[in-house]
Amino acid sequence: MSLDDAYERRREIGRRVARWRGRRGLTRRQFANLCGRSLSWVDKVESGERGLLRLPMLERVAEVLHVSVETLTDATEGRQARNCLDLFEVSAIRAVLQSYQAISRVFVPTDREIVEPPDLDRLAQQVTYAWTAFQNAHWPVLGQVLPRLLTAAQWAVAAYPGADDQARRARAVLSMTYQVTASTLWKLKEGDLAWLAAERGLVLAEETGDSLLISDAARRAVQGLTVIGHDDQTLDLVRADIDRLEPGRGSGSPAYLSLYGMLFLMGAVVAARASRQATARDWLEEGHSVARQLGYDGNECFTAFGPTNVHLHQVAVLLDLGDGAGAVQAARQVTPEGLNRLPKERRANYYLDVTRGHSLAGHCDEAISTLLTAESLFPDEIRCRPIAIDLLDTLRRSASGTRAQELDQLAARAGLTNHG
Repeated sequence: MSLDDAYERRREIGRRVARWRGRRGLTRRQFANLCGRSLSWVDKVESGERGLLRLPMLERVAEVLHVSVETLTDATEGRQARNCLDLFEVSAIRAVLQSYQAISRVFVPTDREIVEPPDLDRLAQQVTYAWTAFQNAHWPVLGQVLPRLLTAAQWAVAAYPGADDQARRARAVLSMTYQVTASTLWKLKEGDLAWLAAERGLVLAEETGDSLLISDAARRAVQGLTVIGHDDQTLDLVRADIDRLEPGRGSGSPAYLSLYGMLFLMGAVVAARASRQATARDWLEEGHSVARQLGYDGNECFTAFGPTNVHLHQVAVLLDLGDGAGAVQAARQVTPEGLNRLPKERRANYYLDVTRGHSLAGHCDEAISTLLTAESLFPDEIRCRPIAIDLLDTLRRSASGTRAQELDQLAARAGLTNHG
């Protein structure tokens, strides 16, 4: 290795160290203290002036940053790790959800009594930021934001007791925080944590008395009941919320119609998974009707509800009914213009559903092409989500020749090394 090559490698490792230090929320001084080194040593490592030449020191740095040595030294693994939510960040979310402050409003830490209550406007902005990150598959952002946001929102509820407007708003902010946390964790198949967040979000929403917030939170509970296989309870909850909102449909705001319409779409998916074909089709048609009333593809309350999202759910329903060919046919109703109006998360999910449709219909080549296209458009959604990795594993088992090589390359980019 030439001197120039050695210097460039030191610089690249130094950049990775700096990136992970920032992602873990460590100052240069904190990082230096944890490593048992000086501030100037940190500066030299991160600039590439000094290399992490000895394995014990490299292992110590990796330990402090809660990453593997390979994440710091291997370009492919480092790139994959930094684009996904990692186990340390999930553990941080778990710690906040399971802390006693999240359960009790009585046992407030005494040192908080002299601290100014959180700014509710700022917290609401942070919730919007978290939802935007979720819909754009910015996993590392969510890993950094959610633990801090959960802690601050929990403290806001403790700081604003009672039943006045500020107390209700604090509960609303925490409910919305639990909801975005639940949605993130569902994507990562962290079912126990997601259910915990969804349940708490619904309880808090009911305490606010905000009808639309209650419906929004109920959707996360529906998702949780679906995941744990309680189909009858799930359908009952959907019907109850539909009945609750139905009287206001005629004069409903865009947010009202979006939340109301999403109930039919989610209910249709649940009914399909429970093999209740007639109910699934009826609720899909109701969803179409509400979308026509709304009249456009919107994103009220981060629902992405509108005519195009109805078509996306029709694809999902047909898949859950076992009709892969029908799902592929239904996907042809989705226009590029409509799809491009949806958040990245919805578009990526559509491509995964089309991949599943082709695979279920026995169109192996088309399934592989769709998955590769999805990865080129939404790399972090495809490489970081368990459902995409499961699809990749399924396709790898049946592919051969050039297609198998393409999937192996995708697997390497996703951090997989062999046929699961």
